[in-house]
Amino acid sequence: MKRHTLRSLAVMVVAVLAVACGLALGACSSGPSAEDIIREDIATNLDDVKNMDDATLDGLARQIGSVGLEEYGIDTGTLITSMIDGFDYSIESVEVEDDTATASVTVTAKSMTEFMNFDYDIMADDIVDAVTSGEIDATDEDAVNAWVGEYIMGMIDGLEPVEKDITFTYVNGEDGWELDESSVSDAAQIFL
Repeated sequence: MKRHTLRSLAVMVVAVLAVACGLALGACSSGPSAEDIIREDIATNLDDVKNMDDATLDGLARQIGSVGLEEYGIDTGTLITSMIDGFDYSIESVEVEDDTATASVTVTAKSMTEFMNFDYDIMADDIVDAVTSGEIDATDEDAVNAWVGEYIMGMIDGLEPVEKDITFTYVNGEDGWELDESSVSDAAQIFL
């Protein structure tokens, strides 16, 4: 498998999962407190990832596309399911001061950084071992690709979720409380 394909795959998965976590709050001028609105927004969006239903999973799989994964027997939906396995979160606090709010959230998620920084020489050595042992036939491209696909999925399945603290900043603008533009990229940090 080409190195750029693996890195592209990892970047795309992280980007799409960040979109899935994309916190976008609509206007709400009266009713619940700012803290309650922000907590609800975070919970709604992160619950969408935590409790991903088939329709959301299918939509994310379509957004990612194949990126050449079918060549390796990797189903995009299975890949996403593996990535979000073990995902959880807790909203630690929401502090509101005037038209700005800061939400501290602890997330538990697999980190794609390890996958994106994978040492391809290790996989090459493992392929050589598989060929040498007779596990795969080096002349059978389909068998080699299937082995690589299983290897990649094994790596992702084997990633242990890690806990990290993320801070989201909200501002109260014309449309109500919304995630500050500088915090949008923080959603991607959930999976990095």
